[in-house]
Amino acid sequence: MFENEEEKLNDLRKQLNQTTIPEEHIDGAIFQGVERAKREKQYMKKKRTRGLWTLAVSALVFITLVTSIRVSPAFANAVAAIPGLEKFVALIHNDKGLTAVIENDYYQNIGVSQTKKDMTLTINGVILDESGMNIFYSLQSPQSLEKVTVDSFELENKEGIPPSSYSYGNMHDGKIINEYNDRIDYHFPEPITFIDLNFTFNIAVRLHGEVTTFSLPFEIPENVKPSIKYTLNEEVEIESQKFTIQEITIHPLRVGIKVAFDPDNTMKILQFEDMRLEDENGEVWGSIMNGTSGRDISDTEQIYYLQSNYFEKPKQLHLRINKLQALDKSEAVVILDTEKNLLLNSPEDGRLQLGESSKSQAEIFLTDVEDDSHMYNLFTTVTDANGIVIDTPSTSMYTYEGEMHNTVDFGTTNYKNPLKLEIFAYPNTIEGDVRVELKQ
Repeated sequence: MFENEEEKLNDLRKQLNQTTIPEEHIDGAIFQGVERAKREKQYMKKKRTRGLWTLAVSALVFITLVTSIRVSPAFANAVAAIPGLEKFVALIHNDKGLTAVIENDYYQNIGVSQTKKDMTLTINGVILDESGMNIFYSLQSPQSLEKVTVDSFELENKEGIPPSSYSYGNMHDGKIINEYNDRIDYHFPEPITFIDLNFTFNIAVRLHGEVTTFSLPFEIPENVKPSIKYTLNEEVEIESQKFTIQEITIHPLRVGIKVAFDPDNTMKILQFEDMRLEDENGEVWGSIMNGTSGRDISDTEQIYYLQSNYFEKPKQLHLRINKLQALDKSEAVVILDTEKNLLLNSPEDGRLQLGESSKSQAEIFLTDVEDDSHMYNLFTTVTDANGIVIDTPSTSMYTYEGEMHNTVDFGTTNYKNPLKLEIFAYPNTIEGDVRVELKQ
């Protein structure tokens, strides 16, 4: 019997190290990256517009994920020991924190199913900590599920689920056409520990125009491991722009870096291009590549998320930052009149240009972009001349021949021009050397 198990393990390890996707699916990966960026949503608290913001997933990241997956022997051993986990490797392996979760037996196997009509939903497993929950689920059907889409989903617990941001949307891998595997990540706004570990997962999926709704109860066997918090309040500076590293909280799923920006800064800091944790051996835990990268707390405070080193025990640990995206505050908002098709304010380098616009949609181009050099959505909150937030139900982007094409759809035409689009990311950088030691 042991020989059979060893043979099975070796076969699985070979499969994990050689997983490839045919070229015809690569275009699908690019499209899926754009579609995922569209779907990442958040619930709003009252009238506040702060909340989730994400790295727009680039074609490069998704092609890397789907065309060549190589994993460590320890990870392969751990995957082999958990029934059904092998089909989620592409959703895990690119994140060092999630890989460590699997290797350290923190993934909790669930294995409950529900069948509606000819479709079966299975919750394979979950990862829960104080910062959120990752739900790994599968759909099976006699029909092809290559075009299945998720209409809606909801997580329930009798203690209540706090208004949470979330990310989801894995492409169909094209291997087993009547099976679809995905991961939904819930990100709680504040750390929470549930006393009751009984949950219900509701999801509505659409296939060929027909909607199937599931409501599946499940229980998580064990509660969360406690987070590790470092209170720092250390002010740092890059090219005269000051910000304070307030605290760093290390969860099993992710690391949260709470940052406050000096209101007297002349520039708006947009993105930290190389924020990372680094140990005494130079091992790096960087940004989350295919999920939520952070959220706003206020006008001057944000939390950035990195891959987690929770299960490591380094002798030394430093937060390192060398490059920031930043714009002068006067240039950090795009103002446009969609009726007159006029761009009234934009960065002074002239790289943002307006295409066709109407009250329902605007096309904006970013020029002089290398195909893989800018992996972000350009904009975040949109407001009209009366300060009313305008919903943007979908956005899309792609880069072709050095030009990034961005299309923003507006959820209403009942607004007053001009519109203000806050710039979320822009390829204008400042550089320095920030090194903050983590001490408890």
